[in-house]
Amino acid sequence: MTFTEEDRQALYAVWMTRKVRLHLTQMEMAKRLGLTQTEFSAVLRGPALLEMTFVESFCASLNEDPYTFLPTLIRMRDEEKQTISLVSRVTVDGNIDSVQVEGNQVVIQYTYTQSV
Repeated sequence: MTFTEEDRQALYAVWMTRKVRLHLTQMEMAKRLGLTQTEFSAVLRGPALLEMTFVESFCASLNEDPYTFLPTLIRMRDEEKQTISLVSRVTVDGNIDSVQVEGNQVVIQYTYTQSV
């Protein structure tokens, strides 16, 4: 997977926001990820290659979902969406008088006869 400069900027923006909230330094985060501070900076700001393993580890450390903010992953997720046809069956305790469809709802009118 190839990430873009737009992805790197989005990742950096998340880092800037989350580090303040979590009171994390760049050195502490680099240590969490098993990197030196220089390596961490090179990936986050460039020129080092941005790889999925880094993105996953980085986002897991910050409790973030990369599919919600990285443009490449958002586009990839949207391209993978499919339309699936489903069937639902409903049994009612009575005789069905009419069935209507209203948007995404099915309205079933039925008559129930209670035994005495």
